[in-house]
Amino acid sequence: MESIITLEALIKANESKMALHKLQIKNHEAGINRLSRVALASAENSLEISDELLTKYKKMLEQLKTIEGKELEEKERLVFLAERKKYFDAQPSRIKLNIEQSNDKKLEVLRIIEELPTDVKFEDKELFDMATKSIEMSLSDLNDISNRLEDIKKEFHAIKKQIDEQNLKEMATIDFFLPIVVLHFYVLSSNIIQNINDENEKVLQKKEVILHEKKTKHDELTKSLQIQEALLKEKQSEESSDKEEIKNIESSIKSLNNELHKTKEIKIPEVKIKTFSGFPKYQDWWIRELWVSHQAYFALFKWKEIITNLCITTEQKKAWSIIFDRWVFIKKLLNDKGTLAYDYHFAFDSLLSTYAELEEELEIKNIESMEVIINEITKKEDFSKNVGFHNINTSYLKFKMEKQKSKNEGTGENMLF
Repeated sequence: MESIITLEALIKANESKMALHKLQIKNHEAGINRLSRVALASAENSLEISDELLTKYKKMLEQLKTIEGKELEEKERLVFLAERKKYFDAQPSRIKLNIEQSNDKKLEVLRIIEELPTDVKFEDKELFDMATKSIEMSLSDLNDISNRLEDIKKEFHAIKKQIDEQNLKEMATIDFFLPIVVLHFYVLSSNIIQNINDENEKVLQKKEVILHEKKTKHDELTKSLQIQEALLKEKQSEESSDKEEIKNIESSIKSLNNELHKTKEIKIPEVKIKTFSGFPKYQDWWIRELWVSHQAYFALFKWKEIITNLCITTEQKKAWSIIFDRWVFIKKLLNDKGTLAYDYHFAFDSLLSTYAELEEELEIKNIESMEVIINEITKKEDFSKNVGFHNINTSYLKFKMEKQKSKNEGTGENMLF
């Protein structure tokens, strides 16, 4: 019962007060800590009041203890629940302060706690066991990727609702495929960035180790040199000093000076921090003229090669090869359907721009410049002719630029070319 818990707390508080007042009065009478008349009277009065309250509370407690067994069980249950509530309320703070577990496990435990229903609680050990297994299975990464895919699907379906249904009849076969390709681009870019960050961290750590070793060695040599110089000064001041010993000390000082000079010459490696500036821009005519124009094929190949060079691991290079094939498949399919698929095509490009920062070149001068470069490169391959319908300013590009212009005008933004 709550009444019993409250009375027990009051009894304990008054017992503590009485013990304090008794100690004050005892020390006063023993002359250890003399009290003023007012303080002594206050202590004696408080002792009397606390004694009366203690007797009163104990009597009330005895009366309550005569209640039936079920109510006593309720009291015990409430105490247990209160203790458990206190335990679980402090759980997040206790997890964070746990010095025996790694930060990765702590973060995973806190994530698990947030996902649990409010009426479900686990002990600390159980949570850390779950966190260990979750990390082994990379569940948090999978969960993030799954959530990202859902975001892409929702945005894709929202865009589709604004497109004429008649234009979508022949596109249903890639509705499922398209968001996944966008997700794969997103994962690839995220993975490249993570690898670059890891490499940068290793380089910085290596530099820190060399700096620390250099400083430690320098400090040790400096300390040894100071000791030897002081010893030399002491020996030189003695009338009966051993000349051979002085000679050895001087030799040691010379050797230490040489070692100290060498530590100063230790070069600290220059750290070059790598950055991911994003995927290079592609051009619409590469896809539109694919398989009928050597320049288009070669330009697309060089673009693929540039991104391949951004990949650090073999796994990334393999993944990019697959992603590239799927991207070309969707782009070629949409291009072949012409104006019918322009809105659908624009939805695909918009999702890639949002989630993978993959952009198409919209500046005509840049397209022309790249065309010149590609033509120069392909001369040695004897790919010197474009197809008869070649036009860098494709109809879809015009559509897209108008679409982008309308969008920017609607948001009050200005495009800078």
